Amino acid sequence: MKQTFAFISPVVDSTQSAIRTEAYEQGVDLYNRGEYVQAFHSLLDYLNADFRTKYGNADGTEFHIPHGSILVHIRIVDGFFHINADFLNLPEKGRVAMLRQVADLNLNKLLLPRFVKNGDKLNMEYVCALSQSHPHKMYFVLQNICHIGDKYDDEFCTKFGATRCYEPQVTPYPQEEVDRIYEGIQTLGRETLEALKEYGADRRYGYSWNVLDTAFYQISYFAHPQGQLLNDLDKAVNDMDADLPTEEVVSKGKAFLEKLLAVPKEKLAEDLYYTDTLVSAKRRSSLKNVQENFMNVYKEATEAIQSENYERSAVRLLYVFYEAYFYNDMQDDINAVISKALKKAGNRSLEEASEILYNAMDKIMEGDLDDEDETDFAAGMEQVQKITETMGSDDMQVLQQKMAEAMMSGNMQEYSRLMLEMQKKVMGIMN
Repeated sequence: MKQTFAFISPVVDSTQSAIRTEAYEQGVDLYNRGEYVQAFHSLLDYLNADFRTKYGNADGTEFHIPHGSILVHIRIVDGFFHINADFLNLPEKGRVAMLRQVADLNLNKLLLPRFVKNGDKLNMEYVCALSQSHPHKMYFVLQNICHIGDKYDDEFCTKFGATRCYEPQVTPYPQEEVDRIYEGIQTLGRETLEALKEYGADRRYGYSWNVLDTAFYQISYFAHPQGQLLNDLDKAVNDMDADLPTEEVVSKGKAFLEKLLAVPKEKLAEDLYYTDTLVSAKRRSSLKNVQENFMNVYKEATEAIQSENYERSAVRLLYVFYEAYFYNDMQDDINAVISKALKKAGNRSLEEASEILYNAMDKIMEGDLDDEDETDFAAGMEQVQKITETMGSDDMQVLQQKMAEAMMSGNMQEYSRLMLEMQKKVMGIMN
């Protein structure tokens, strides 16, 4: 691999979590005072400050909140919380096999909520008294419903031919974004396969593993997919950590990438849409956690650069940066540093990319998150150097001497004239 892969701009600019921690603390206080409905309202405000008014009624007793491709219904009636989500209509064929898997989910994936069969329709349901609705408990109830529902509805539609019994509240990407993402996947896929061919010929399977896993992370980063494509990428990433020989893991990952590249644009577009998220599947980032997760690769990249192994440094830094987006809702200040470096490092020589990415990593590890443009800074420093050199020149020194003499003699008119002349010289340098 002679240079880094292309950078593809993400469809979503901000990756910051919508969570408001102070609202959760308020919810706990309200619950402890017996104000159970208000405590639940604070929990919703903790998850997203807009959802309570956007998806609730005026009394705050009924909510219909989208999460990915499912819709979560919450009602407060007669002293009880009723939470449910429509899941799927059972298919005619494959019904028994699907119900077996649903039973397994009831036993092993769902905790307090349960799948309930109503005729040919499946729902997820949970009911509890207001007095049993501690915010900590209700958060995990909502999380459980959201993550299981949004993951398995797409999977069961694909696998068993089940159909939706509701209309997902989603906004498809504009066609130009679909085109851009499709071309981005094709470009990145071809570059990755070429790198795998090169590394495979030299039996450098560690590098193959890194660039392949990074490709999956990068697709998730710029496409921000939903539905079955998101499930498939999750599985591909998980399979990269299988306890198998690295060569075999890479072979299976390569097969998935080739299969993804063969997906028609129209089919890909089905999983490219904007939607609200009630409970994010990703962690909320913090500078401390990001620094801890970066530490090992930071040390590794430092050693690689010191030994002039720029390939190792660039490959590992790209890996850990895109991995961070895959698992975290990245806060805006860290996102600004990383995204700028990733863009600048795209299609660069490995030495150039290594320096750019390492500087970004160094800023994060030092906690220096000021979004300062390095190019502007360098240009500014060059300008300052020129002014300093000019100020030390013979004609400027003569001008400064004349200004001092005018000041000492009290000739302020001459002083002002000389000052204006100096300013013109400095402005000429700056322009």
